[in-house]
Amino acid sequence: MNEKKKLIITTALQLFSAKGSAATSMQEIAEICGMSKGSLYLMFKSKEELESSTMEYCIFTLMDEMSQIEHETGLTSRERLHKQTETLLVHVSELKEFLRVQMRSMMMDEEQHRKERCNPQHKDLEIRTLHWFKDKLEDLYGPEIEPYTIDLILLTHGLFLSYVKIWFTEMPSLTVSKMASNMLQTIDYAAHGLLDQRPAPLIPLEQWPAWSSDSDTDFTVMRHPIHIIKQMKDIITSDMPPGQLRNDALETIAILRQEMMEFTPRRAIILGMMRNLDHIPVIQPLHSELQHIMDAMYSRFIQADSTQQ
Repeated sequence: MNEKKKLIITTALQLFSAKGSAATSMQEIAEICGMSKGSLYLMFKSKEELESSTMEYCIFTLMDEMSQIEHETGLTSRERLHKQTETLLVHVSELKEFLRVQMRSMMMDEEQHRKERCNPQHKDLEIRTLHWFKDKLEDLYGPEIEPYTIDLILLTHGLFLSYVKIWFTEMPSLTVSKMASNMLQTIDYAAHGLLDQRPAPLIPLEQWPAWSSDSDTDFTVMRHPIHIIKQMKDIITSDMPPGQLRNDALETIAILRQEMMEFTPRRAIILGMMRNLDHIPVIQPLHSELQHIMDAMYSRFIQADSTQQ
């Protein structure tokens, strides 16, 4: 089921990106996936639901890449943000036709857009993005930039949408690197001007709804799980004596890594592999860190399994 769902979503994404969702039929998606149209509708009740799932897949694939860049070594704060901005623009370019339809749909149906913004998952993403951007600003300009967080978010949002619109419609020759550099340079000018002049912010951070909303989300900057799993493997390889115990631990880590790479990791396998590792002292801190990250970030992907509760 996991593999079928992933196949449908990635196939739909390719077709939506190539010619737009309006020109792509559910029958076409089903045929390419090697299944009947009825089987496809058993998994996705409508084309709209498939589009929503495809957009969700894009968002969390992007977040996954952003997280990996966040923990790359040897990059300055500015280089890291520049690389993340380029990554975002590359994804937008690859999904141009699909995103055009999604943006047009949101603009035409404000009521639906408001409903989506009230969705707990969408609110969680908005809050996470706000905290992430605030941390980025403070990393670049110091804690004194905090009062201007929302002003700079609105500026960045407007710049990004304007650049993308011009890129798509009038100036396809613009490069990802040039747009990313220009955007960061413009934010620099704005941030330094605000810090120099110290005007009252248009919208104080504490008045922004997403900032003041109740949430139990953990906003600690977390490492990507694959980095932790690799570190576990390295420690077991170097610190554990050769033998069956080490072989079993390495095999468990290989299975855990493979499952974590799936679009919908299976709860029973994740829990089983983690239990296999919880008795190995040399990786206990990493085991606890990985458990915390999965609880905070991956619970929405792990299929419910009441028999494992």
